[in-house]
Amino acid sequence: MPKLGLKGRVGLAVAAACLAAAAAPSLAADEGWRVSQGCAGCHGTDGAAPGATIPILGGQAATYLAESMRAYQRGERDYYVMNIIAQAFDDAQIDAIGAWFEDRPWISTPVPHDAVKASDGKVLADGLCATCHGADGRGTGAGPRIAGQPAAYLSLALHAYKDGARNSASARVAKTLLDDLSDEQIEAMSNYYAGLR
Repeated sequence: MPKLGLKGRVGLAVAAACLAAAAAPSLAADEGWRVSQGCAGCHGTDGAAPGATIPILGGQAATYLAESMRAYQRGERDYYVMNIIAQAFDDAQIDAIGAWFEDRPWISTPVPHDAVKASDGKVLADGLCATCHGADGRGTGAGPRIAGQPAAYLSLALHAYKDGARNSASARVAKTLLDDLSDEQIEAMSNYYAGLR
């Protein structure tokens, strides 16, 4: 091999740095895929949840997903299965899981919703939820996407906020908005957002 001069050594170092940088996202994505595979049993392949009471994760914001996992770790979200599962991951793995699911496409699963209830929920949703979740329910920096989530899951989540089973800082904000809502109003909003595809 010929001896490299200073320019050759600098060029080689730059090339090696570029290759390492190019490989880094792939390695991070591989780790996200690897550690997320345990989620598929409930949340479906690529985060497209098959069940009516399980949220869709694919296409959801990574920051929201990571904060949700940490809230389960801290006991600020109360669901015993997730409270146990979340303990298995460190911060880097949680971030990798969130990033991997964010890169998946959103798939609105064919879970039914009640169109009559949905029409009753629109005015409530526009007044209470649009600021954080967007006018179309597709999420903002302040709140996750809820459009297209299963109505049964949304209802369970809203009741968990109202009842204090979710108790993070953002959950406490949601609770103040939901405190005065009836079960019927919660069902109406859940069906409204489930119908937004």
